[in-house]
Amino acid sequence: MSNVNNKKAIRKLSLSGIKTNIKKYIVLIFAVALTSLMFTALFTIAGSLIKETQLATMRQVGGSSHAGFKYMTSKEYDMIKDDPKLKSIFYRITVGDAANLELNKLHTEVNYFEPEDARDTFCYPEVGQMPEKEDEIVTSDLVLERLGVPKEVGSKVPLTINIGDDEITKDFVLSGYYRGDIISSAQMILVSKAFQEKYAPVKTTPLNELAYNDYVGWIMADFNFDNAFNIKEKVDALIERTGIRKDIDAGYNWAYMGENFDMETAVIVCVLLFTVFLSGYLIIYNIFYINVISDIREYGLLKTIGTTGRQLKRIVRKRAGIISLIGIPLGILPGIGIGIWLLPIISDQINTVNVNKGQAHLNVWIILGAAAFSYITVIISANKPCKKAGSVSPIEALRTTENDGEKNNHSKKWIVILSLSLSLVILNSVFSIVKGFSMDNYIASLAVADYSIQEARLDNPGVYDKVLDGVTEDFLNALQTRDGVEDIGNVYIYYGFHTFDDADWEKIYDRILTDERVKNQMSERYTGENGIPNAEEMMEQYNKDKYLDGATYGIGKMVLDKLDVIKTVDGSKEIDWEKFNSGQYVLVNCWKDEESEGIPYFEPGEKVNIQSCDEKYVKYDEIVTEEGEKIEIPDYSDAPYKEYEVLAVVDIPYAIGLQMFGEFQCDFILPEEEFLEFNGERQPMRTLINVEDDKEEAFEAWVDNYTNSVDKNLDYVSKQKVVKEYDSFNKMLELVGVVLSLVLGIIGLLNFANTMITSIIVRAREMAGLEAVGMTGKQQKAKLIREGLIYFLWTSVVSVIIAGVLNATVIRMVLSESWMFTWSFTILPVIMCLPIICVLIIIIPCIAYERMRRVSVVERLRVE
Repeated sequence: MSNVNNKKAIRKLSLSGIKTNIKKYIVLIFAVALTSLMFTALFTIAGSLIKETQLATMRQVGGSSHAGFKYMTSKEYDMIKDDPKLKSIFYRITVGDAANLELNKLHTEVNYFEPEDARDTFCYPEVGQMPEKEDEIVTSDLVLERLGVPKEVGSKVPLTINIGDDEITKDFVLSGYYRGDIISSAQMILVSKAFQEKYAPVKTTPLNELAYNDYVGWIMADFNFDNAFNIKEKVDALIERTGIRKDIDAGYNWAYMGENFDMETAVIVCVLLFTVFLSGYLIIYNIFYINVISDIREYGLLKTIGTTGRQLKRIVRKRAGIISLIGIPLGILPGIGIGIWLLPIISDQINTVNVNKGQAHLNVWIILGAAAFSYITVIISANKPCKKAGSVSPIEALRTTENDGEKNNHSKKWIVILSLSLSLVILNSVFSIVKGFSMDNYIASLAVADYSIQEARLDNPGVYDKVLDGVTEDFLNALQTRDGVEDIGNVYIYYGFHTFDDADWEKIYDRILTDERVKNQMSERYTGENGIPNAEEMMEQYNKDKYLDGATYGIGKMVLDKLDVIKTVDGSKEIDWEKFNSGQYVLVNCWKDEESEGIPYFEPGEKVNIQSCDEKYVKYDEIVTEEGEKIEIPDYSDAPYKEYEVLAVVDIPYAIGLQMFGEFQCDFILPEEEFLEFNGERQPMRTLINVEDDKEEAFEAWVDNYTNSVDKNLDYVSKQKVVKEYDSFNKMLELVGVVLSLVLGIIGLLNFANTMITSIIVRAREMAGLEAVGMTGKQQKAKLIREGLIYFLWTSVVSVIIAGVLNATVIRMVLSESWMFTWSFTILPVIMCLPIICVLIIIIPCIAYERMRRVSVVERLRVE
């Protein structure tokens, strides 16, 4: 048999086949476009969220460069600045900190920046220009708001700046400003080179030769390599190559180091990709296969005139390529639109940046990635139909009857059933998650009272320098005059270290430090690598100094009632406030890991000695640096201890305590009067408030106005706010789930419609013959409806079984891992959707049959 090697002929045959059966291929193009739409939407959302999360990490780190060296002299900077393997290098010079009272709760640094470093650290002026004159500055809009300065270039900015041991107060001129982000570790004030040289000249003595670091006049260099792979190894090589001191303080950008890699997010993205790929594969494969079967005679005739099996595969693949070329672009634009529409809704539930939050980060790789995945899906889906077309023999193809086609079509009914079932299973899973979201758990985790007042950045996980006494006396006085306030509970805190005597330390050592879970956790954290001590060294240090990190709280009765009681002296689950408030008792917490029950630091009934943190007991040790500077170091060693009896072991709810945790986090809780008497007067960390139900609306308006107009350093959490957040989160889950289920449902129905329509087309002559011998149209419709009902029956069985099993296993396991959810079994969405699918399954064959009957029986009998 001759081998016709004619590319032009194959291209014509590919195109002519599509033109001849244009209606069939329009369905396939639509399927490809729908698959492309899903991939594009997913890539747009995932790519933008990844970019936003990376940007948030960079803003927390303080820059977008790969790495940097801190506390350098000009000589040290010169040693590395011309290194040939650095793609770029730029610097800033430390000057001091802003000391205005208005900024005491908004950490603000003052530095000189090279323009490139200002861009890298997100503080380059978006309005105006970099400072040039000695009295010019650039700062963030957040700083300007706190200072009450208009956001206008040329505005006067009164500043007090701490520069080492000196303090400078003067009026500056605003030469520009940028948008600040509350998640950044610090806001920046950029001064001119003239100001820096006058007040903070660059250090000439290396840090390792100084006894004290005043943080003034250091060069902080940021640099980039050609790529972000193996940053640490490249930095080590740079140190070795340039000969700079090996103990230099090097920083690595977490955003490139993979330290923020979220395995759960990666799994979710992979599951979504697989789901979309599977749904696209199911429809495209099925339609391709049915089309190949319906065109089998065409391929047989081509073989009889010399076309090889390889060339037939090329024809089918060429058609797949043409379909992709048309269908993929049709799906990309609406996919981007859907992604941009959903992105802000999803992004709003993720704690990332505030600047440009929810903005789509589109680039050519997102579009190319979506197009590539769509094309791969088409090619993989077309693979088996290609093999079928290439392997058919001329005699087999010419002998194929309508019934043979129907048998092949029947063999693919399971694809249709799985396609229909997939959308129902996903819809049921999404409904299970939404239904499992516990309003009570969610509210209890974030709001244990009607209102909680605290310093604005206290609960922001991106802020590490937290204000622990932010509730002002002015607010507490104003609160006393408000109508409808039922209860007020203050939470005071001292956060630092607890030093124990020998008797108390022996209990902690035997109970905590010898526990295998604690040893394993310490071994994971302290590996002995990269300058980090190993676990044994850390244990020895703890045992030598006899201290643990943790906090001492002071609370009132209202707050006491919100604690989770684990065990008490008398075995009850309640704590007697009168007894506790006597000043002789303390509450303690447990050491905890993520997988097991906690270990109490002290048991109820035991005695523990707690050291005072009152500043009146502090003495200062004076040391003199090599440069002759006198520095005072606080020493609390003379602060007295007091013995308390442990009344109960408790757990402090997340919404009450300090939302950051140390190595061990050993916490003691005293009644507030005892706390203030023993540790000295201070302001509360947070204030809890309960309000009468009918006065909540008025109180909400007052506290909102107070925290936004009277004292912007304060913020509040209310149950109403939490409910709104819940509604937003719930709507996001529902919207994403419904959109995904709707798209998959359309795919399933499209698959069914194509299967039934193709079946009717393939059997057109057979059905015309039956009609010619007396079978009525009504009878033929009934036959088609029965076939459709078989699809419906199997879809119902498969959907119910898979949805039920998935709900009882995977969904249950996922929900049980989160305190925000409670699991309950349900297949209600499947049951509710099945009647709709049943109606559509009945209607679609009837419509297809009526369209076929528009052609006369005679004409249908003539069709070969």
